[in-house]
Amino acid sequence: MSQLIPSTTPIRTFENHEQAIWAVAVFPDKRRMITGSDDNTLRLWDLETGVVLKKMEGHSNLVHALAVSRNGQIIASGDFGGEVIAWHGETGESITQPIKAHSKNIRSVDFSPDGMVLATGSWDNTVKFWSTKTWQMQGDPMECYNHGVNCVRYSPSGELLAIAHALSKIEIYNPGTREQVASLTAWSLSLAWTPDGTRLLSGGLHSISEWDTSTWQQDGQPWGGHTININAIAIHPTGTLVASASEDNHVRLWRLSDQRTIAVFQHSSIHRCVTFSVDGKHILSGGEDRQISEWAIPKDAHSKILDITTARDACLTGDLSIAEALLTQDVHTNVDDFISYANRSFVMARKHDLDNALEDAIKSINIRPSLVGFISKGIALCGKGHVCEARIAFDVASMFTNQDSETNQFLLLIKAIALFSADQHEEAMLLIKDLAVACPNVDPLARRVVETYLRVQLGIKAFDGARHDEAADHFTTAVNSGAFSSKFMPQMYEDLTVLFGWDLESLLLTTHQKRCQAFLSAGKPDEALEAHKYMMDAIDDIAKASCLDWSNEFKEKCSTLAADNDRILGAEIPGQEQDGYDADPNFFYGTHQHSQISRPRLQQRPGRLKRFRFAMTRRPQEAPAPAPPTTSPPPSKLIYDTYSPGHPIMQRRLSSMFHSRKLKSVILLRMLLAQTRTSYLMNISIPSNRTLIRNSNSNHTSNHTSNHTSKQ
Repeated sequence: MSQLIPSTTPIRTFENHEQAIWAVAVFPDKRRMITGSDDNTLRLWDLETGVVLKKMEGHSNLVHALAVSRNGQIIASGDFGGEVIAWHGETGESITQPIKAHSKNIRSVDFSPDGMVLATGSWDNTVKFWSTKTWQMQGDPMECYNHGVNCVRYSPSGELLAIAHALSKIEIYNPGTREQVASLTAWSLSLAWTPDGTRLLSGGLHSISEWDTSTWQQDGQPWGGHTININAIAIHPTGTLVASASEDNHVRLWRLSDQRTIAVFQHSSIHRCVTFSVDGKHILSGGEDRQISEWAIPKDAHSKILDITTARDACLTGDLSIAEALLTQDVHTNVDDFISYANRSFVMARKHDLDNALEDAIKSINIRPSLVGFISKGIALCGKGHVCEARIAFDVASMFTNQDSETNQFLLLIKAIALFSADQHEEAMLLIKDLAVACPNVDPLARRVVETYLRVQLGIKAFDGARHDEAADHFTTAVNSGAFSSKFMPQMYEDLTVLFGWDLESLLLTTHQKRCQAFLSAGKPDEALEAHKYMMDAIDDIAKASCLDWSNEFKEKCSTLAADNDRILGAEIPGQEQDGYDADPNFFYGTHQHSQISRPRLQQRPGRLKRFRFAMTRRPQEAPAPAPPTTSPPPSKLIYDTYSPGHPIMQRRLSSMFHSRKLKSVILLRMLLAQTRTSYLMNISIPSNRTLIRNSNSNHTSNHTSNHTSKQ
């Protein structure tokens, strides 16, 4: 794995303490921070301005522990001399006098989730519980068998309390009954629960251990990276990231799903404490340098596919051979690197080397089942057309999302894309639709981006199949979604580029161009020009310059087709004489010419529509009833009657073609009518199918009569 370069420059620092800072916490109002120091004081900070709101004095010894209740109403602090002080969460004024809680250094304090109890842990080998109403001790102290207490932490539900002892032991208790639930072997200075309570993390010498709270077994290998004691651990509000502060002067940012370091922040001295901002965008850490440093969490920190390394960058730029080589090097360095196998599977799938993609996915899962391992297997199986097996792989992957709603949605969106690529279009679109109904508030933009991208692919397939109206509908829906912008490429969707090679930046221009072409190919120049204007208003100057030649050629094609349409729709029906039949036809009589700029839109030309409507509804004038014919009318006369514009059949046909904008068909049919009327007036028979059938029937009848007479 490529080495990360530590960041040495925080975005800002909070400086006011006179000695080392040992403890830090933030308030749920997102506006304030509290710190405890070896200068025997606490300080209340304004996070927006960086100003100290209050210097809180009262301790007579080093302040090494503090906590804020979940409602932000109470602050509790413990010092090296064993005293506890409670403070008002809003004003910073002390609620109690110093309480002699322990005989030795208080290393950790924590509020129960309901804020009714404060637990304190000390190097005097005891844990005590204090009522936040009376500030009296509840029950007897919990003895820790001659082991000093480094950390105490309530579980998110408050049903369990984890206690880290100084000598390689973590004990889990029911705080209500004081019964021990589990005992874990690990030396730890700090503890942290995931928000869902399914994992407990412990930080000790060099590494972090992850414990499954359903079995109390260690999950995987310890997280390596630090070189000396880990003094503090904090978990991101979403439960997806972990921060650790160490005596090696580094804060490391980890991704919980794959236990990988994704960023390193370097102090000038030892780190003692660390926490996340309430909004999850920053890390706050402090130590021997007497200041709190604020670090920005990388934009890609929540990425679930590929670490922020050179291999990821190569995938984003399309240099798949470089990405493959880098990941292969990682695999050769560590044959048990299950993440690198899964990531190389993604690269091989993009290169359409699906056999090797599936092989790498299976290797990753065999080493250690994981979210990325089963995602890579699902994608490879879809690529090979094994849709049923792919569905199973994606279903199993859902077991590794830690019940995080955003991760679940991310997985289902990848599943939809993979199924779509396997020609399961309806299932993929239905999955996205159902996802929107089930989780309407979970990152709706992510769903809209994926749905719009797939909608564009449906439009391209329809266009390639000459279903131009259908294609235009798909492209119009995509454009109207507002999911893409030529000026905005969301960092959170880079995973889609890594996995599938999506180019979301150019998709907006591509969709607009395809939409214009679909309207034009459907014989709708007015809509095509309107779509072109909308496109030019929506894209930026760089995109306009890149498609200038295409734009000019497209407008010329629209102008040509529009001129043809004008000649068709502007043509007058030839005049009729008193006998009810048309005179010699003049199809191009009354043609109007319009330039592209001045040509009005269709709905703005009532005269043209009026002429066309009159032509469609006009019938031959009534003539005096002729004497009954003694013979049948000639075939050409029957053809003329049936194919006259006034005939009901022809009225329906011309009207249908006009409203469906089949303009070329209107031209051909009108020309046929003209030829038919001319041929009749010149007494020339038209050998149409109708005439041939009539002649054939006549000949058959004549032959049958002749044969019958001969026999008689």
